[in-house]
Amino acid sequence: MNPIFLPPPPPFSFIPFPPPSPSSVPPPLLYCPPPPHFLPTISTGIHWNKPPPGFVKLNTDASYKYNCQRSSIAGVCRDEDGIWMFGFSSRVQSGSSFEAELMAVREALKLAWDKGLRRVILKSDSESVVNRIRNQTIRQPKNQLEEIILECQGYGSRAWSCFIQHTRREGNFAADALTKKLASESFEVHVWNHPPESLSLILLADMVGMEVPRHGALDKNQIAQLKVMKRELLARNLHCYPCSKKIKILAKPFHKFHYLAQGSMDKNNKRMNSLPIVDTS
Repeated sequence: MNPIFLPPPPPFSFIPFPPPSPSSVPPPLLYCPPPPHFLPTISTGIHWNKPPPGFVKLNTDASYKYNCQRSSIAGVCRDEDGIWMFGFSSRVQSGSSFEAELMAVREALKLAWDKGLRRVILKSDSESVVNRIRNQTIRQPKNQLEEIILECQGYGSRAWSCFIQHTRREGNFAADALTKKLASESFEVHVWNHPPESLSLILLADMVGMEVPRHGALDKNQIAQLKVMKRELLARNLHCYPCSKKIKILAKPFHKFHYLAQGSMDKNNKRMNSLPIVDTS
């Protein structure tokens, strides 16, 4: 069968289109924007999130000093309403910031288990630590780091609901501040049953969900607003305030109120109005 030869295509030439007539121009509203639920949501800031009902949240952090290979570790435990349950801080001997963050996670898991907490969400701002604990398989530890990782994994296999997750530094300010608040220079773990006064504004900001920008901190206006809120709470003697030395933090009758969003109760058991400066939206 003889092959069939097709003629070559004609050379390419640009043929300009004639300008559109006024009748062929599409109407200006031909393009419709997508519905709002298809648009990406942009967060203006980061804040500490309360745990789900029935859970407690443990935030851990560590501060490493390269010159002396000493670190300080700390952790803050709060309930579903953002109320302080306990905290801890201690000096540790570590060879790296990674090891110090691991030791903070291990101590937090140990304290939570010993205190009988069985529904725990642990947050660390070290993503590498979280990934190593969750993903690394260790049979025989070869060094101290692997021993700590294996110990943390052992807590995860116990009979409780424990989730280890990563958080941004901006959502971990309370634990970061507690690393700088050491009870002594010793290496013993100090448990804070009541929060130190220096953490009052940070805990209050977390309780109301005050946002901070990425790689930022609370600005002057936010700090001023928190100070006004603090004075209002102390003036009304509300039992919801998380850091006052004059108030019993875990007073049972007031422990499960929605504190700042829905107000609190006074000694006569009368409903009080919410603070006007708190945005509950």
